[in-house]
Amino acid sequence: MPLEAVTSLVTFGSELLNNPRPIGSAVPSSRFLARRMASYLPRAPRGYVIELGAGTGAITAALLKRGIPPEQIIPVERSESMVRLLKRRFPFLKIALGDASELRTLLRTFLAKDNIEISHVVSSLPLRSLPENVVTNIIREVHAVLPKEGKLVQYTYNLSKTSHPCLSGFKRIRTTIVWANVPPARLDVFQKNGKSSG
Repeated sequence: MPLEAVTSLVTFGSELLNNPRPIGSAVPSSRFLARRMASYLPRAPRGYVIELGAGTGAITAALLKRGIPPEQIIPVERSESMVRLLKRRFPFLKIALGDASELRTLLRTFLAKDNIEISHVVSSLPLRSLPENVVTNIIREVHAVLPKEGKLVQYTYNLSKTSHPCLSGFKRIRTTIVWANVPPARLDVFQKNGKSSG
């Protein structure tokens, strides 16, 4: 096994043992899930692609392999050890250390720009295992940063087609199950509508 893969697994395992609830799975996302998530994004998005819960970088790598320009990808991760790992793997990317529940403030501070255009949010956050108030805040932030008809790409290990109640400000436009992932995951693409998310 390559040293990079070993380092990723060790870092992931350490985070899982220390704080399992925000991780949401006993194993990192597979390349099959990452590749499918990335395939739902255009190769030349109009604005930034924000990745929430970048973890060990499986989905980050897939976004880059998809051909999305590195300067348009902003991985967000709240774990300092994961951010250190991401910076080693992707030294050419801007990695944001912070909490998705404060996304607007984080992006304003991190990018130091006005009128930041964001076209997509790609999320690996385990919405069904996080506290309800935290999920409400995260989805509110995502809804606020996306433009009209902006897209949220989210996966879950709940294979039923029921959406999290906090996603009422979004319309699901695509759904599929990635059986090759362990465990199998349902991948959804949501489009922002005009209704507030709380």
